[in-house]
Amino acid sequence: MAKVLYIDPFGGAAGDMLLGALLDLGVSQERLQEVLAGLRLEGWRLEATRDRQQGLTGIRVAVRVEEAGHPARHLLDVERLLADASLPERVRERSLAAFRRLFEAEAEVHGVPLERAHLHELSAVDAVVDIVGVCAAVELLGVGRVACAPVPVGSGTVQTAHGLLPVPPPAVARLLLGVPLAAHAAEGEMTTPTGATLLVTLVERFGPLPAGKLVGVGVGLGAREFAGLPNVLRALLVEEEGRLAGRPMVVLETTVDDITGEALGALLERVREAGALDAWCLPGTGRKGRPVVELRAVLDPSQVAAVTAAVFEEGATLGVRLVECTRPELDRHTVEVLTPFGAIPVKVGVFAGRVVSAKPEHDAVLAAARRSGASAAAVADAARAAAPRLGAGWEG
Repeated sequence: MAKVLYIDPFGGAAGDMLLGALLDLGVSQERLQEVLAGLRLEGWRLEATRDRQQGLTGIRVAVRVEEAGHPARHLLDVERLLADASLPERVRERSLAAFRRLFEAEAEVHGVPLERAHLHELSAVDAVVDIVGVCAAVELLGVGRVACAPVPVGSGTVQTAHGLLPVPPPAVARLLLGVPLAAHAAEGEMTTPTGATLLVTLVERFGPLPAGKLVGVGVGLGAREFAGLPNVLRALLVEEEGRLAGRPMVVLETTVDDITGEALGALLERVREAGALDAWCLPGTGRKGRPVVELRAVLDPSQVAAVTAAVFEEGATLGVRLVECTRPELDRHTVEVLTPFGAIPVKVGVFAGRVVSAKPEHDAVLAAARRSGASAAAVADAARAAAPRLGAGWEG
């Protein structure tokens, strides 16, 4: 059964809140400390205590940093730190991806080159521990994927190292582009740059709680005080049974009756670029016997606005239909197999712990065929022969 980590940033999202919620969910602090020790970063300690905020109990995390000896850090500094660290590879990759997003956002909003964007002295250590710690905690949980509710950002202003800024701060707004936002629940900064960075790096889908069995709940407490609203974040662990319940999706439909083949191809490409997971056309007959084309696209609910806008901007129709549905999915993995024609990636579908499909990547097959002078069919056959056997157990 696949496990899904569902993040509920009810009272905001920050790195320390995420880390506290994951510890409360059951991640071993001792094992987490062992991973963080691999950073070889001196002058800090992690404190995790059970506390209470506005009637709710949870874990409050604080990174205590020595006042001296920590320089401001640029992206290159952080990349070197993580490259030299002794970390699980997936933790290193996710942490690097998170920091690149954070520095790119800071560079863009402050109008400086990426190499000049930096994290201030003490906050640099705090951010490193929070980001690497959360990535490590997610890995220690052993979840298959991460989902999240819409994100609250707050309102008003916040005091920063750059002075008084509006909420959401520019870097947070840049990081959360395309992410569903919750209504302003409180005055003040509810989601920090580190919190936003972790969400956009780890989360595969923003939307409702997935169907399945709830097997764990963790609560992380923040440091802010909001009137009538606890500054808390919840982490829920859900077991999906064979993923048969399905993933929430939307099917966009529209009928087009006055478009050339070339324009239709451009429309399909634009729809996919806007975020549709798949798009296709079906021929039909409309009023007065006119030939029509039915355009359909499958998309995540978070992409409805972008895909609809793409259809309208191409001038293809005056309206669309949106049909909510669910899409049961196989667990999907990509593995590289060795063949006489070189390494070929193969997409593997797994259901109930068994391999049910194995399909070589078409572009890789064609490239190998061109290099070797063999037929594409021969390369594909060799890749299938080397791929995981259908019906075999998946050990991933």
